[in-house]
Amino acid sequence: MKAFYTYAALAFCSISFGQQLFIVNSDNKYGVVNENGVEIIPAKYSSVEEFDKIHPNWSKVGLGSLYGFIDKSGKIIIEPKYEEISAYNVYHEGWALVKKDGKFGFIDNAGKEIVPTVYDKVGAFGDYVKDWMLVEANGLKGFVDKDGNVIVPIKYVQIEKFDNVRKNWSLVKDSKDKLGFIDRTGKEVIPVVYDNIEAFVKKPTALANAD
Repeated sequence: MKAFYTYAALAFCSISFGQQLFIVNSDNKYGVVNENGVEIIPAKYSSVEEFDKIHPNWSKVGLGSLYGFIDKSGKIIIEPKYEEISAYNVYHEGWALVKKDGKFGFIDNAGKEIVPTVYDKVGAFGDYVKDWMLVEANGLKGFVDKDGNVIVPIKYVQIEKFDNVRKNWSLVKDSKDKLGFIDRTGKEVIPVVYDNIEAFVKKPTALANAD
């Protein structure tokens, strides 16, 4: 064990993970040692969470106000660079929401940034289309799919729910207040060039409900 770990600090500040690993504290900096006193994670972090709490075999560590992940061998999986790292599998299986420079994105189970941290807001898959998530950046909206790909460009100020006007179509508006429609493949089926679009005529309710 390194000299800066006193017995008192180890006894008072250590928390067993149930796997012969212990959190240690030195000068308000945290690290991890095993039961033999071998340093697994150097005591340089402002916080160290339990392994497996967010991701199997990983510990979420903080350095100042930024967070990342380290595995049980002490390998840095993700350098502390995110302002927030949320729980996995909330938005999508194998994804965790992260925040960097005030913007949101997602990392996958390998720690790869599957959706870049460029969005001000993110929705939920299925709010519009089953495998699409609404995202917003700088007041503009679009969609990403479950592979992290932009399926509809982030260029609309307004996107209505599908089927509101015509089945499988969504009314969209661009930054010039022009209107058009996209379909469920993301294609502009009606160019976004119109000042006004009248709703399609629907059958009268009485006829629609008639026996």
